[in-house]
Parts: sequence; structure tokens; C-alpha cells
Amino acid sequence: MSVPVGFEAIKEIHVPRSVIEAGHDFLWATGNRGNEGMVLWAGISDQNVFRVTQVIIPEQRGIRTADGVCVIVDPPELHRINVNLFQGGLRLIAQIHTHPGRAYHSEMDDAYAIATTIGCFSLVVPDFARREFSFSECAVYRLTRDGKWKEVSTRQIKQFLRMVDD
Repeated sequence: MSVPVGFEAIKEIHVPRSVIEAGHDFLWATGNRGNEGMVLWAGISDQNVFRVTQVIIPEQRGIRTADGVCVIVDPPELHRINVNLFQGGLRLIAQIHTHPGRAYHSEMDDAYAIATTIGCFSLVVPDFARREFSFSECAVYRLTRDGKWKEVSTRQIKQFLRMVDD
């Protein structure tokens, strides 16, 4: 068995209810304007458990074209986020974004991820986050060693992702 790298050893992610609600509120408001939105979860790891301590709402632009919608976070904002994470001793564990319809990881999602540490998660919220947030409604993916996003099964979602009270 190989030695875990990145976040491969993480078996549980504890996400405070307030973090989920703040992120969902932003995604819902953005979706109401007809745009995809994105939020990030950051925190600290303690052996096999990652504790999310904050939601990051990047400065972003929603793009609408004849081909569809997407969200863009420009390089200066990515730099700002990385500096803040470093200064705060935090790590990025997940990116969460919306789709206008069903939840899945598109080719754009695969190619332009922000959470790029092996073992990170990517959650896609369906229907522009117009319903109450539920892990079971999201398409959840995890970044593998070979740089591919592998879909997480419903059973694994229940094992990995835990909403916790603040």
C-alpha cells in the first residue's frame, strides 16, 4: 500500500452548519440571477479528519453564452485566496459550485478546478441551489493521484461529509 499524499488520508470532513448556510445563500442568490456561483471550504486537518472553519466566497464573474454558463475566478483573486490561506494556516479542501440543471462534473470543471490538492473534493449543486442544501443532492467528486476527478458514491458521501453544529 502506498503512502497517502495530499488529502488522501482524510476520511471525514466536518462542515459547520453556518458554513454550509452562508455558502448556499450565496449560491442561491447567484443562481437567481441566472449565473453559476462558486464557494470554497477551508480549514485544518487533524489526522483523518478535516475540520472546515470557513467558507470563502471568491470574487467571481458569471458568464452566459449560447453554449451555457460558467463561473470565472481571475488570477489576482486566486493569488489573494492563496496568500490568505497561507497566512491563516488553512488549507483548501473543497470547491462547491452550481449548475443550472442536473449536477455533474463537466469537462470545464475537470480542467479548471481551484481545489487541486490530491484528495480534495468538488461538489456540484443542481438547479442553481434553488432547494435546501443537501449533500445527497450534490454530485460529489474527489481528485485522484492521476489528476482525475472520480465520482464519490452515495454511501461514501455519507461517510465523508458531515454537517456539524457550530
